[in-house]
Amino acid sequence: MADFLSDEWIDGLRILGGELPPMQGASVSCQHEISGTPEGKVRFYTVWIDGVLSDVAKGKLDNPDCLISAKYENAKEILSGVNTAEAAFMQGDLKVEGDYKKFLIDLHGWRQSPEYKKLWKDLGPF
Repeated sequence: MADFLSDEWIDGLRILGGELPPMQGASVSCQHEISGTPEGKVRFYTVWIDGVLSDVAKGKLDNPDCLISAKYENAKEILSGVNTAEAAFMQGDLKVEGDYKKFLIDLHGWRQSPEYKKLWKDLGPF
């Protein structure tokens, strides 16, 4: 598999995220900032519409619903399932600015779905 946050990893996320089954109402746009990577800070964004990834790229997104920040190791733990976004948020290892309620609470069920979890497993190992 591709290295976490590499261009190849982003391409894999684009493909696999676009193949997820729709989930009505699971829509959110996120700007991600991951610090402490081998390349320094990496910025990328995701746009999910009804549970399906509609856009992902490195760089910045204008007016995202939320800004998600984490250190490299914490981000890998969350995506691999070692830790949850909610626990990492409560521990201070994940910061969510903007519409944090939407991401952490309203979309909890979607992020815990087997299909969503499989996406990250298929993109690993982390």
